[in-house]
Amino acid sequence: MHTHSELPSLRSTIRLQGTPELEQIQWYDVKFYPYTSPGGDAVFAVVGSRLVVVCRCVNKADSTIEVLRQFEDESPAANGSFNSVEWSQAENGDPLVCVTGSSSQIKILNVRTGEVATTLIGHGAEVNDLAISPVDPTILASASIDHAIRLWSLDPAHAKQPTAAILYGQGHKEQVLALAYHRKGRYLLSGGMDTKINLWMTPDDLKSHAGTDKPAMIHYPHFTTTEIHKDYVDCIRWYNDLILSSAVGEDTIQLWKIDNFHSDKPPPNPAPIPIITTVNSDTKVTVSAAEMRLKSTRSAWGGRFQRLLQFDLPGHSSFYMRFGLFHELGAHPLLVAGNVKSKIFLWDLQRLETLGTGELYTTTSKEGIKKGNLNLPHHIREGSTTSVGSGTSGAQSVTSASVHTANTKGSGRGGRTSKKVIDRGIGDPFYSIKPHKELTLQKYTTTFRQFAWSKDGQWCVGAGEFSIISILHRWEHGGPPPPERNSGR
Repeated sequence: MHTHSELPSLRSTIRLQGTPELEQIQWYDVKFYPYTSPGGDAVFAVVGSRLVVVCRCVNKADSTIEVLRQFEDESPAANGSFNSVEWSQAENGDPLVCVTGSSSQIKILNVRTGEVATTLIGHGAEVNDLAISPVDPTILASASIDHAIRLWSLDPAHAKQPTAAILYGQGHKEQVLALAYHRKGRYLLSGGMDTKINLWMTPDDLKSHAGTDKPAMIHYPHFTTTEIHKDYVDCIRWYNDLILSSAVGEDTIQLWKIDNFHSDKPPPNPAPIPIITTVNSDTKVTVSAAEMRLKSTRSAWGGRFQRLLQFDLPGHSSFYMRFGLFHELGAHPLLVAGNVKSKIFLWDLQRLETLGTGELYTTTSKEGIKKGNLNLPHHIREGSTTSVGSGTSGAQSVTSASVHTANTKGSGRGGRTSKKVIDRGIGDPFYSIKPHKELTLQKYTTTFRQFAWSKDGQWCVGAGEFSIISILHRWEHGGPPPPERNSGR
């Protein structure tokens, strides 16, 4: 019987063929259509070079995907590459793909008709990332080399002046690389080349600015820090009220939280204004360490931040490599990432949450084996029916929660996994947690750029170099039934 803790296996690796350009294409982004009904087809879009390819996952013996639609940008300005894709939905229900890249323009394509629905113009340079609001498919965020973030309205009523807000000024000092909306749609995270991570609060009257020549101007983020990472922050995701982020060359994914932040409560203070430490003086001036920390991290919630966990991601040496997070009600949250050596790493975050209930973990030190409590916060997955205390997670033991597999033959169609190892030091936020499963492509070499999960968690797609698309799959005969909701929560 299939379980929620089953991790996917590598079902197939695909290279789209036809022309020399297509066979050498570098796929930069992939996203599944998020508005599918339960039991509906798992449809994804992948982008790279001048191409957008829309595919459907199929569970057949002789095939894994079907190509539904292909777009090619043939405009005179199409001298670069698409690097970002997001899904939206038209008023009549038609699926829309929003694509951008080495152009300041964002194109909205209608998948059903094959036509360009509209083009968004406003950024002063190339666009690096897109994010659609999880509560309103007509609100799109974009991050650019011009240091700005723009919020757009896709409502046809605002077509002439679609810019609803510009987040710019005291945010990023270099190009913005990554965006992520909180599931409630109120907060937006951004990461950039300046090593900053900012949290922005979207205005309540956002739609009233769209369609006018007076977009909302937001100069200050409600939280900002340069202390989490030391290099370009090129991927960031919300995990309920916690944050997952990674930076170039650090070989880790960080899980952390903003002190006192609760998404269901408004911030107690307005966005903090930067502290100026520049002094004109002929004599020596000393700036205290406390003042420098205030300059490095500012928060409307008071306090700073806490590091919680660190995930081991070897071979994360290239720029623009992004992890994927599956996080849906009633299912184990799963983290997936790839590297420059054709490897895929998977973590079941439910296992780590189970260890956070106060059970013992084991570490090894010079003094020998030690045991301790994990102190992992219990609110990691607010509202999930498989959270700590439910029948599903309660059945897991400390041992099963701390075992990962990686370098022995796997049972999937291709790929390798390895020997069982007991995770050490999970209570230490600076100890890198090994993946629970590791897969390696056997016949291809690629750098993975992005991963995406289908809404039901059955499919996972990785996009990379040399036209490589890797399809991961689990629950061969259908997914497990959702667990009963715990009446005690």
